[in-house]
Amino acid sequence: MGAAKANVLGTTVFISCLWVLQHYLGMLEFDRQQILSGEVWRIWTGHLVHTNNAHFLLNSVAAIILYFAFFTKIKLSELLLFGFVFASLISVTLLCLYPYLDWYNGLSGLLHALVAYFSMLLAKNEDKMFWAGLAIVWAKVLFEATRASLGYKNMLGDMTVIIDAHFIGVFFGTIIAFICMMDWREKGENC
Repeated sequence: MGAAKANVLGTTVFISCLWVLQHYLGMLEFDRQQILSGEVWRIWTGHLVHTNNAHFLLNSVAAIILYFAFFTKIKLSELLLFGFVFASLISVTLLCLYPYLDWYNGLSGLLHALVAYFSMLLAKNEDKMFWAGLAIVWAKVLFEATRASLGYKNMLGDMTVIIDAHFIGVFFGTIIAFICMMDWREKGENC
């Protein structure tokens, strides 16, 4: 099977799995009380389910675009590892810094983290144009934060937690990439 067919098949399987998970929203979304009661899987699965079909469609299209723009240059194992790490960091941050937040779901915070992280690493190793990806994602979250502070709502309604999750994702993606780059530089290795 050619690389293009494998990428299309992998993308189709991923989106199909996300669609199936939609039917288990109540069991999988980030739910503060359930997490604190021991259902810790929600820390990760909350990023895989969505509020409604529009939210699912928006995140699915973004994931597909980003996959073909960025992620074809990275290993699946890296994508899964850092997906797990960033989902953990975003969810724990939401738990600790947003005590009023009862629930959260959606892939976009995680996608923002992955874009920031892999943009930095790919820019360092391969193509300096990936710095533009980092600049764009930072500009996007700063624009969203500015609009939110002025009282504007996003296209999914009054869901300011989305803006916060995007910012948290970009922040952790950038910081972890920077730490990795410094660590690898000291060891004389490439990222």
